[in-house]
Amino acid sequence: MSRFIKAIKNKKILIPALTIILFVVVSYFSKKYSTFLGSSELIQGPAGEIFYILIMVLAVIIAPFETLPLLPVAATIWGPNLAAILTAIGWTAGSLIAFTLARKFGQKFVYRITDKYHIKEWAEMIRPKNIFWLVAFARFVLPVDVISYAVGLFTKMHWGAYLAATLIGIIPFAYLFAYGSQLRVEIQALIAAFAAIVIIFRYNKIRGYIKEICQKL
Repeated sequence: MSRFIKAIKNKKILIPALTIILFVVVSYFSKKYSTFLGSSELIQGPAGEIFYILIMVLAVIIAPFETLPLLPVAATIWGPNLAAILTAIGWTAGSLIAFTLARKFGQKFVYRITDKYHIKEWAEMIRPKNIFWLVAFARFVLPVDVISYAVGLFTKMHWGAYLAATLIGIIPFAYLFAYGSQLRVEIQALIAAFAAIVIIFRYNKIRGYIKEICQKL
């Protein structure tokens, strides 16, 4: 019990665990009120899609705002395919803006708007060799903002290569969770409970494995 309490007091552990749980809760209520969500002309129209993309963009730039729990709502309103596309557009645009801000204004500016210790922690594993695949892999396992600012600050990676690697990593992630939000709530709950337990009790080992893989890429 003491180990559990100690783990959940750690922000790095608590936030991803709660994000996964919240994802399932939002999925449940999105399905329950799907008729209401689908009947809103404002949400269904282009204005709703643009607003959703802007939220995704801002979430990347102004970390650590977690937007993953909004994906089930988007999937309920527009269907999982369009929801995944809109999410990928928002995350990709936000990551490019964050990358550009870091490259243009430097550390002093970036550290004012995000967690510099988190960025420095993951920046240490970045190596010039095979950085393309490192970024693509990191997109799938790390918060979008962290890798965007880290690559912008500490590498000379060209923005075109960065964009391609970002798309490779983000698109599968967006589709996985968009369609995953449409699974039965019971199945989601089981998966979420397992994932949350693993994160809480094995966070340090998981982080170590991720770093080891990134350093070998």
